[in-house]
Amino acid sequence: MTNLEQIRAKRAYEKAREAAGKDHRKDYLKLTRNLPAMFQTNGLLATWAFHLSLKDKPNHKASEVALKAILEHFQSPPFNLAGSGKTIESIFTGEWTATTGFDNEKLMRLTAEAIAFSGWLKRAAEALCDQ
Repeated sequence: MTNLEQIRAKRAYEKAREAAGKDHRKDYLKLTRNLPAMFQTNGLLATWAFHLSLKDKPNHKASEVALKAILEHFQSPPFNLAGSGKTIESIFTGEWTATTGFDNEKLMRLTAEAIAFSGWLKRAAEALCDQ
């Protein structure tokens, strides 16, 4: 039986492998090194909002790739923590900040998973993008 850490590690390494072959790999590495601490310190919503605000900045692509990786992770089994068919922006504005059904317990689960998964994204980026 595969445990949650194995699932996180496999997904993170797949995403880092994709990023390693792109022009934004240095930005992705820098971002993923900071991401676990950002989630830990600021929480899911503030960190997500910050990265969405980088839309017109030069390192936007790295943020977009990392947020998409996290969102896809949230949406997939066995986690199923986010609605399917959502984009990184629509999940924030439509599900996480604008609905009454989004409670503290779900926010805490999402934040804990974001911290755990972003730790794996960091490790994977350091292994594959730091060249």
